[in-house]
Amino acid sequence: MRRWDPALPLRALTELPAAVSAVMSGTRLEAETGPADAIIVLGAAVLPNGQPSGSLLARATAGAALFHEGRAPLVVATGAHHQGPPGEAVVAREILLRAGVPSDRILIEEKSRNTHGNFLFARGLIPEAVRVYVVTEPFHLARALILARKLGFAEPLPWPVLSPAWGRRPDRWRLLLREMGSMALVRAGG
Repeated sequence: MRRWDPALPLRALTELPAAVSAVMSGTRLEAETGPADAIIVLGAAVLPNGQPSGSLLARATAGAALFHEGRAPLVVATGAHHQGPPGEAVVAREILLRAGVPSDRILIEEKSRNTHGNFLFARGLIPEAVRVYVVTEPFHLARALILARKLGFAEPLPWPVLSPAWGRRPDRWRLLLREMGSMALVRAGG
């Protein structure tokens, strides 16, 4: 575990304008095409009743569609549990299975509690992967791609998905603002 850097908040504040620009640019990224080594479905909330949030359902459904299109031979579902079992990866796996992805083509990474961890622990499951699809909402793509590269996926391909929250204006702004702060922290070295 890294030690707290007291200068991080100030550095993040100075990075905020660039972070805002990067997040907004990320919302305009288009899906890339071509073959890849794997599809990484980033984790998202599981509701208290064990059902997927709209984000998790949208991400896992898109991951299954990519698999069925033959874009990659593996799907990695990511994310731990936060409020109790089941975890994000476990719920995403169930969605993938219901969508017809064979169980031997699904890997689950259920240690991570954030996007950094999603890629860190996915790297351990697919050490040889270079080119991966990164499946998440538009607000999250720019930071996710930076973290994917930082953690060893040399050619991350964006695959933006539209979740119900992205379609609701108040939720979209809340997500964008939160992501801008997260991006500022990443750019500041946090």
